[in-house]
Amino acid sequence: MAFHRNCLLACAASLLPQLAAAQIASSPAEAAVTDAGDTGEIIVTARRRAESLQDVPISVSAISGKALTQGGVTDALSFQSRVPSLSLTNQGTTRSELGFSIRGQRTQESQLLTDPPVGTYFAEVVQARSTGFANTLYDLESVQVLKGVQGTLFGRNMTGGAVLVEPAKPTDQLAAEVRGQIGNFDLRDAYAMLNLPIADGIAVRFAGKTRERDGFTKDVSSGRDYDDQNYDTFRVSLAIKPAENIESTTIFDWVRTREHGTALVGTAANPAAPAIAGYAALRGFGIPVSDVLAQFAQQAARPHYRFDTAAGEDGTLDAYGVKPFEHLKNYGITNRSSIDLGGVTIKNIFGYRRLKFNQIMDLDGIPAFLINSNRFRDIKQYSEELQAQGKAFDDRLTYVVGAYYFLEKGTDGSTSSQFPELAIAGQGLPLTTPASTFLNAYVGQGRAKTGALYAAGTYNVTDQFKLSAGIRYTEDKRRATVTAYYPNLGACLFRLADGTTPSLANCPQTNSKKWDDVTWDVTLQYEPSDDLTAYVSTRRGFRAGGFSLRAASTAELAPFNPETVQEYELGLKNRADLGGGATLRTSLALFYQDYKNVQKQASSIDAAGNVNTVITNTARQKHYGGELEATLSAGPIDLTAFYSYVKVDISKGRQPGEFELVGAPHHQLGANLSYRLSLSESIGTASLNANVAYRSKQHLDKNDVLATEPGYALVNLRANLDNIAGTGFGAALFVNNATDKYYRIGVIGIYNEAGYISSVYGEPRTYGLEVSYRF
Repeated sequence: MAFHRNCLLACAASLLPQLAAAQIASSPAEAAVTDAGDTGEIIVTARRRAESLQDVPISVSAISGKALTQGGVTDALSFQSRVPSLSLTNQGTTRSELGFSIRGQRTQESQLLTDPPVGTYFAEVVQARSTGFANTLYDLESVQVLKGVQGTLFGRNMTGGAVLVEPAKPTDQLAAEVRGQIGNFDLRDAYAMLNLPIADGIAVRFAGKTRERDGFTKDVSSGRDYDDQNYDTFRVSLAIKPAENIESTTIFDWVRTREHGTALVGTAANPAAPAIAGYAALRGFGIPVSDVLAQFAQQAARPHYRFDTAAGEDGTLDAYGVKPFEHLKNYGITNRSSIDLGGVTIKNIFGYRRLKFNQIMDLDGIPAFLINSNRFRDIKQYSEELQAQGKAFDDRLTYVVGAYYFLEKGTDGSTSSQFPELAIAGQGLPLTTPASTFLNAYVGQGRAKTGALYAAGTYNVTDQFKLSAGIRYTEDKRRATVTAYYPNLGACLFRLADGTTPSLANCPQTNSKKWDDVTWDVTLQYEPSDDLTAYVSTRRGFRAGGFSLRAASTAELAPFNPETVQEYELGLKNRADLGGGATLRTSLALFYQDYKNVQKQASSIDAAGNVNTVITNTARQKHYGGELEATLSAGPIDLTAFYSYVKVDISKGRQPGEFELVGAPHHQLGANLSYRLSLSESIGTASLNANVAYRSKQHLDKNDVLATEPGYALVNLRANLDNIAGTGFGAALFVNNATDKYYRIGVIGIYNEAGYISSVYGEPRTYGLEVSYRF
């Protein structure tokens, strides 16, 4: 890892003098780098073609790469403070997997053969698993957040929305940039970018980043830190334009993390839960098992960001014998090629990605070994999309038609040690018996194949009225093979329908199913002037069915079916000239969604005492709410403010004690202020940035009251001084979570099933200095 960092920094440093000389010889430094946002018009691709943000009849938020850099946005979690209706939490046991929520639809599970309701896209290619996605926010053209059903034009059936990350493209101008950060928790961050024109019509762009930061959560016994950051990532883009009507861009991206992992801090224990009560009962009989309730009480008395885990301390109850860790490698290749044939443009989008992940976790955060696990996955995905875009009927009709293919396959599994003291004592064995004896494993092999045909278009009925419509036919095929067994006992633990357990040789169990569906959308748009757009739309979407790769029985290996949604949206966008060069842009959207066969995650305890998680289709629910976003540009001031509201009503299939809205707050509001100071050019360009975001109370688990997080506000501040004395050098001071708010971003909520809750906490106050050089 050190080699990659040193190479990145050394190469960037050695190239800068030569490139600076070449740039000076060709053109002025200040003209070398341009920004699309300088025109004041924001271009989005919410309908797979370039359109003005103000004109597109969809609720969409967009932030340019320049604005992200100026605001100090370096990861996906900080991005949510700038967008209405978007909420992010971690998924279960790791910060590397983010749970995106839009309009109350939340990604609950990231395992193979499950589709998230909110899609994440990089360079127009879907990222089926969000693992590692948070580390891609560098050297970007823009980030767009589409709210609501995206059932027609995007390659996966997202019922909640989509997040589109667009990397910066190679250009025909020589440019380079380096940035470095230092800060508390021994932060060291370095970034470098080089845009190099090679010949007429050929350019290459290199960008990379490396980041190290000590963890902010400490294990009081070993002194080891958790919630650390340690990753390297780079991207190489090659753009070729052999003729005026032909373009092709190929991108290779790579990220690797080597971290101690996420701290899961023991938060509460349930004395009435069978497992926890079992420990108390054994102690009552004089058997010296762990005093679990006392350990949770001790944890509750500790200061913030402190916990005590015995994982990796070589005791016989430690099934793995190593300290927790999280290792990730994610890389991919994307190619976008197009040819303009005059009346129609043919575009092809190809994507390949491979994800490798390995993690050992202590899921309870106390010295006792309640549940420890090893999660692993090795997944490949391939996608191919062919489009034809053009205009017809004297340019009154703008259309796109396409065909799409997607394949994802690989291994997604886990082993776990669950309540080993209970298992050992229950078998009448000495407590010195290794916990690894009763290790259980769930190894899943999955294959998901999707094919689709789609067409969409917009017809200018008059100069003021436009009618848009689209339709998509999708076919999904899923196949799952699950092997649930005790690796060190040589026994299968999978239960067949007749209640028997097969031999180890016959333990792998397979199921498969195929689904198909038609999704569509219709939008009527009214534009009485260039500054005002009103629209009403309805969209139908569906999320594909699948299988749980953690199944331990025939019943659990049964498929869960697709969920469907019918959405209705009313929107209004306006641009007002306030005089003196000041403008105010506003966007309002109101929505109503009717969901059927909603996919929900559920946990249960099997006959052997193991915690199993499956997905069911028992609910019907309605989501409704709205989003308001306003941007004021007035001389040196840029102010963006937003508010969003979402309400969920479960009309069928509500479980006892279930909260209706999970993983997202009812209310979100925020503001981002940028103020450009008036300084002499001999000093530089200065700006002050402040961001504040409030989130009302939210339930981080669907059943556990103790997993409810009160409302809180986060404040981030940054001061920039760019192009100091015309040299291209810059500096910035930043502080995030300025008020040092203590809050949770995720939980393991198994209070009733396994008897406890453990929590993942957000970052405390962080601050630092950034220096940069750009030309």
